[in-house]
Amino acid sequence: MFFANKQKKIETQIAQYNEQISTCLDKFRQAIGQYCKNPDRDAIKSRFDDVHKSESLADDIRRDIEVMMYSKSLFPESRGDILGLLEAMDKVPNQTEAVVHMIWNQRISIPKELSSEVLGLVEVCCRCVEALLEAAGKLFTNFTNATVAVGKIDELESEADRVEAAIIEKIFSGQMDSIDKILLRDMVKSISAISDRAENAGDRIRITVAKRSV
Repeated sequence: MFFANKQKKIETQIAQYNEQISTCLDKFRQAIGQYCKNPDRDAIKSRFDDVHKSESLADDIRRDIEVMMYSKSLFPESRGDILGLLEAMDKVPNQTEAVVHMIWNQRISIPKELSSEVLGLVEVCCRCVEALLEAAGKLFTNFTNATVAVGKIDELESEADRVEAAIIEKIFSGQMDSIDKILLRDMVKSISAISDRAENAGDRIRITVAKRSV
């Protein structure tokens, strides 16, 4: 009963971790959405601070989970897989923070003619992360649904790649200065990398499900 209660607590903490990543994702969405409408440097700095705080809280929860799993010898048969998943998932909020910091620090200006495409890419990447959180939430209760959600991650990551390529093509077919094109290209690739991080974490879930289904 002792270990059952402790393992239930781990599952609860992982759910809290997922919720905190979701909060970070919402802050990221708001930051890019606001910046596309009103490219104010002070405002994007404030939004960056919000994303950073959310990412830091997610880090704190992840560390608490890791300490408890090691100190209480919980999930011995799959501890490495779960810790590996947490490490992979941690790269998602890290990447959202990196994008907003890039925009603020490098003073990137998003042209109005690109704002809808950029927001579209942000939305695809956020949906990809939401599919990851769905898969992670099902990992302890429903392997089938977890696997289905991982499939959604793969589809959305491929869509993000297509949107990324289209935006970059549009950037370099425009008349802006070369340095602005390079900055925008790097920003777009950094946004798209969010879906890559989600896909990598999804692969971890796929492997964990396969092992636990044997």
